[in-house]
Amino acid sequence: MSEIVVGLDGSEGSQRALEWAVDEARLRSTGVRAVYVIDRRYLDSELGVLVAQPASELEAEAHGIVDRAIESLSAADDVAIDKHVLHAKDHGVVGTLLDQIGADAQLLVVGSRGHGGFAGLLLGSVSHQILQHAPCPVVVVPYRR
Repeated sequence: MSEIVVGLDGSEGSQRALEWAVDEARLRSTGVRAVYVIDRRYLDSELGVLVAQPASELEAEAHGIVDRAIESLSAADDVAIDKHVLHAKDHGVVGTLLDQIGADAQLLVVGSRGHGGFAGLLLGSVSHQILQHAPCPVVVVPYRR
């Protein structure tokens, strides 16, 4: 089934991206794949082992973030949302997110966190990498001011 993939990270920007993806999925009569990628840098580094939560706690937290994001949608009962929580592979968060895009993905949607002022004019590193490497069209939903 062709679908729209949306990257979530718990930020306001990713919530807006989910809302946009659901609205677009409704227009296209397709589903949404909501993907949260746990950044392994904090688990795999030498210091990360000392300060990071156990992987099971990070997974539970990530599932909670995805569930709350979906629950906060005003109306999404008519759109199928498939939830995925993954650990980043060796090629990082962006590479792992891009791995989730199948040959039939219609679109990849991500949010822009925005920082205001001059910094707000610049794309974040994740958005920039996705735009450079995605095998399908990409929408970066702007930060609400």
